[in-house]
Amino acid sequence: MYYLFGTLMTHYGSASLNHGKSKGNISPLQKSKWRNKMHSTVNSDAIRWSLRYYWQQQGYEVNRVWDADEFINNWTDNNFDPERFIDDDVLGYLRAEAVREEVTEEVNEESSDTEDNEAPQTRHPQRLGALGVNRAFSLTPFDGGVTFNSKSCRDKDSTSLHFIEFHNTRYQYVFGLDCNHLKDKSRIFAVLDGLMSIRKVGGHNNVFCYDFSPESMVLRWTKDSSPEIFYCFEQLETRPGVYAEPTISNDLIDLVTIEDINPDELWIGGKIAKNFKLENVHIHL
Repeated sequence: MYYLFGTLMTHYGSASLNHGKSKGNISPLQKSKWRNKMHSTVNSDAIRWSLRYYWQQQGYEVNRVWDADEFINNWTDNNFDPERFIDDDVLGYLRAEAVREEVTEEVNEESSDTEDNEAPQTRHPQRLGALGVNRAFSLTPFDGGVTFNSKSCRDKDSTSLHFIEFHNTRYQYVFGLDCNHLKDKSRIFAVLDGLMSIRKVGGHNNVFCYDFSPESMVLRWTKDSSPEIFYCFEQLETRPGVYAEPTISNDLIDLVTIEDINPDELWIGGKIAKNFKLENVHIHL
């Protein structure tokens, strides 16, 4: 049984409104503490949505088809089919209404001992996805960047000014793929293709352009169910507010050095691989 784990780092850019919600006349970024500092984040659901939408655009058969004009998903088959639909197979599904139903069994005492008495069959319309995606964190702490726009009309009120938080940064996020769980093993390539190509992570009303395809990546192809390579990029502060170029963390290098990770299981690619050397690791520029 093989697992594919990875940490992907995006290109540098200006991110804003990455979760599609506003609070009054303010469009905030999602933020969370990371290593005791406040960082901007991108929800994993937005990444999964973007992955599914990419498959749809590339002609893969998906069960949830996004209607960009109506801003809704249209279902192809409400019963789900992981063998037919790539998103049902890779991302899983859950029909909450059916799961909430109570299943009861009526016992007929007179016929309980008969040979044709069959136990009731219960269908559980849910499937754990083969792919797990965690939320993305900015490499650098959020610096409080905000800009504002004003309505061009003559009559103005309290909503005329609109404030938008933004963050000039890169993001790193992680994924884990249980290849054995896939109904169609060839979909491993579609998963990688999608993760290398997604852009619109803003979800349903994304209004900015941020390249979420990876500038650099660390992948691990292994039989070990523990990834040990998650969030392995770092960008160190050289002086207040000034950061060096991103690097692979010393924690990952140490794990390879002490042989907790077999270096032959690692593939490191992209800009980060330039001038990076680690014995027996697969390096791809």
